[in-house]
Order: sequence, then structure tokens, then C-alpha cells
Amino acid sequence: MRGGYGIFYGSSSLYRMDEYTDTYPFSIDESYNAVSTIPLALTLSDPFPVVRRNVGGVTSTNGQDSNIQSQYLQSWNLTLEHEFAKDSVVEIAYAGSKGTHLQRRYDLNQQIRDLDYRAANGAFPRPYPIFSTINIIGDGSNSSYHSGLATVRRRFNRQLFLRATYTFAKSIDESSNTGGTVQYNFGNAQDAKNLKGERGRSDFDIGHSFAASFIWSPKFSKHLILRDWQVAGTTTMYTGSPLTPRIANFNFANGEASRPDRIAKGTRPEPTIDQWFDRRAFPVVPVNSFRFGSGGRNVLDGPGTFNLNTGVSRRFRFEDQRALQFRLESFNLPNHPNFNLPENRVDIISGGTISRAKNNRTMQVALRFEF
Repeated sequence: MRGGYGIFYGSSSLYRMDEYTDTYPFSIDESYNAVSTIPLALTLSDPFPVVRRNVGGVTSTNGQDSNIQSQYLQSWNLTLEHEFAKDSVVEIAYAGSKGTHLQRRYDLNQQIRDLDYRAANGAFPRPYPIFSTINIIGDGSNSSYHSGLATVRRRFNRQLFLRATYTFAKSIDESSNTGGTVQYNFGNAQDAKNLKGERGRSDFDIGHSFAASFIWSPKFSKHLILRDWQVAGTTTMYTGSPLTPRIANFNFANGEASRPDRIAKGTRPEPTIDQWFDRRAFPVVPVNSFRFGSGGRNVLDGPGTFNLNTGVSRRFRFEDQRALQFRLESFNLPNHPNFNLPENRVDIISGGTISRAKNNRTMQVALRFEF
């Protein structure tokens, strides 16, 4: 809405669209209190005076690019399958994709961190001084994904079926979500003027994964007790998802940064829950540096995961189309500890430690009536 503005009058709020940038629409929800020393600071004839910045109110807003383009995904794959022995099949596959014009959020009004522009009170100006944060949804991000997959399937005597799959993959993007706070990563860009600097592994990137499953339907006997049993299970193993080292306590006005520098790889040869990565590899940006940290996005791996799920079932047939199935299932049968990501704030005492784990062993019993 160029060259104009819209106002909605409520009991205590004003909403306005105005021309401050080429990104629109955006809205402001401002609440004002009466100021006895400036009785004419807010009137119906002049609802947006210059002195309103001295009155107070919320001046953060949101918007989107004026010429936003439709995002789209291109994907391709190639699969080769061959039977190399009786009832045995091997499959080799490749899959790739590219995302274009993906949306992401960034602060259009990020402070200018240049000493030449530093005010006498130590504050740094914003491009649009009336506002604080202006979160804009843009469409300039891209992504790429490539994976190789190998699968083996084998059936033994119509009683046992096995399947095993290994996948090696890499997913890279500049933002894995449109916006918002992500505990172990960054919803916003560290430097809004260098969005390409956010390019790295996707938040959901899993490098290596292995999955195997089996179904065993033994033919012990035709006896009522020994027939119609089935044992099934699945095993999954995969490497950990990535995380981004960040700073808990920083002050932009003092020249600090929200991410640390990176002076070494930061991994440990034998990581533990007490020290999953080397915090010394990620020093805090020194005071009065007035620059961003060199630590990249998603440069570390979290713990991997191992799961073994099994189930035993028995089907009692009443008629040709009716049966009652009894199931006993166990999830994470060996009760293997699978840990969550470590604390990624490197400037606190708990940085690099893991304090939470995923679900432990769970068992359940179920009855299923089929008709």
C-alpha cells in the first residue's frame, strides 16, 4: 500500500500500514498512555506525530517482500533392482531434490554495527529508527538434497522375510523453517545482510541411517496352540541431527555477537554426556569487536539413535473372514539410552552437556478383532 496508510481505532490501540520500505503489508499494534507533560502528543487530528517515539508503545512489526515468488521443489531419482538369487533382491537407488524461493524470516531493521554510527549514549541506529525489529518473510532461500540407498530383501521358505536398507544422505539449506525460535539452531539469521552466510546442514539432516525388519511366521504344528503365531521386529540406527553453537549472554552494544568464533573442529574423540563437544573450540567474540562470530550454522553432530522394536502376535480364527488377534509389543526392547541434543550455549557452565534422553523401553498388549 504505497503512499498511504490505514488506521483502525480501538479503545487503546492504533493499527497502521505506512510506507517505510518496499516490503508490505505490515502492521503495528501500538498502545499509548496519557502523558500529562505533553497533552497534545496524541490527538485525533494528528494520530501519528513525530513525538510519538517519546510517548512509548510497541514498535516491532512483521511483513513480507512485496514481490514474493512462489516456492517450488524439483526432484529426481534413479533406481536399479536385480534378483541375484532365488527370492533375493538387491536395490540401488539415488534421489535428489532442489528447493527454490523458499521462505525464511530475517530482521530488516537490524542495528548498524559500525562505530562511525554509534550514538553518544552507546546505542547503534537502525535503518528505520521509529521501529525496533521488523521481521520480514523473504523468498530468497534455497535447498539441496542428495541421497544414496542400498536395500536387500530376502524370503526364506515362505516363513521368514528379511529387509535391510542403508542410506547415506546430505541436506543443505539456508533456513530449515520460515521463522521463529529453534532451541538448538537459529530461526533468524545472525547477519540479516548476509543471508547466504546461513547456508549449512539442514536442521533435520541425517547423514547415515540403517533400517532392518523381519517377519517370521513359523509352521511348528497344526495344533491349536502352536499355529498362527507371528514374530516381527524392526531395527533403526541413524547418526545424530546437527546443532549450532551459540552464546547465551551477549550485548550487541558492546560489540559482542550471538554466535561464537570457531577456532577448531570442536568434536571430541570419545564424547560423553558430560562433555559432548569441546567448548574451547568456540570462544566468545571479544568485547568491542563489533563483528559477527565465525561459527557456522549446524556445524556439530548430536548423539545418534538405536532402536529395536519387536512384537509377538497370535491370530485366532473363528470363520473365514473373522479373527481375533492378540499382540504383545515392545519398543526399545534392550532399553538402550538414546540421548537428546546437548546444551549448545557455549558460555554457560552446562554448555556441551546432555541432560535429557528419549523414551526408554515401553511394552503394550493389544487385542484386535478382524471382520
